[in-house]
Amino acid sequence: MIQVKNMTFSYNGQDEAIKNVSFSIEKGHFVSIVGHNGSGKSTLAKLLVGLLKPTSGSLSIDDLDYQDHNMVDIRKKVGIVFQNPDNQFVGVTVRHDIAFGLENQQLEPSIMEEKVHYYASLVGMENFLEKEPHQLSGGQKQRVAIASALAMEQEIIIFDEATSMLDPKGVKDMMETIINIHKQFKKTIIMITHDLRQAGYTDDMLIMKDGTLIAQGTPSTLFQDVKLLRSTQLLLPFELELYEKAKELNMNEKVIHALWAYNSKT
Repeated sequence: MIQVKNMTFSYNGQDEAIKNVSFSIEKGHFVSIVGHNGSGKSTLAKLLVGLLKPTSGSLSIDDLDYQDHNMVDIRKKVGIVFQNPDNQFVGVTVRHDIAFGLENQQLEPSIMEEKVHYYASLVGMENFLEKEPHQLSGGQKQRVAIASALAMEQEIIIFDEATSMLDPKGVKDMMETIINIHKQFKKTIIMITHDLRQAGYTDDMLIMKDGTLIAQGTPSTLFQDVKLLRSTQLLLPFELELYEKAKELNMNEKVIHALWAYNSKT
């Protein structure tokens, strides 16, 4: 679905924010891109959605190269939900915001209204359609942003730190929403995050550090390399910290694995 080869990007023509990065993402996969602040993960998200152009290397989606003459078709395939929903709220009400992209598609009003209600209902915002942005909580605004992206029916949705401004309950609700979207629609989902626990829910994980892709694999595989994870300066999931501490204390192997299994479920 997505192919990145030897991609480099610089904001100022000198310092490289992305350094010779290569990877591929299969259609329908749920992928996390993790890294500390300044690792290049959000820059990578903007490159994938076409907001930035690579300085060198190549980037393609469904064999469409990221060239000016392909950008209209590419943007029909890729949507993004930003960290701060206020940055992408364009409507005066929830209804107008979800309908905004549909109006640009010149859909029939009856079809557009049906889609607005369907996607608002999907994220639990069907009773807020007449609300204005300032009347919503941060979590509710994020849900509207997700509904607006879903309404465009793009094949790929990028969540760029979409939970970082939410309280713990908001984070839990948002993760449940994202996971359900992936299961229900089989979309290709890319989640940009600094939270390794969230990354544990994904099919594949890419780890960025200083603009470089330092590892790629399944979370279950990468979580075994604690030294690698610690090098990213990210906070380890509690269950992984507990697992490592149990090993340091030479606890019974069955107890260690029971702790891992229990905490992984919670």
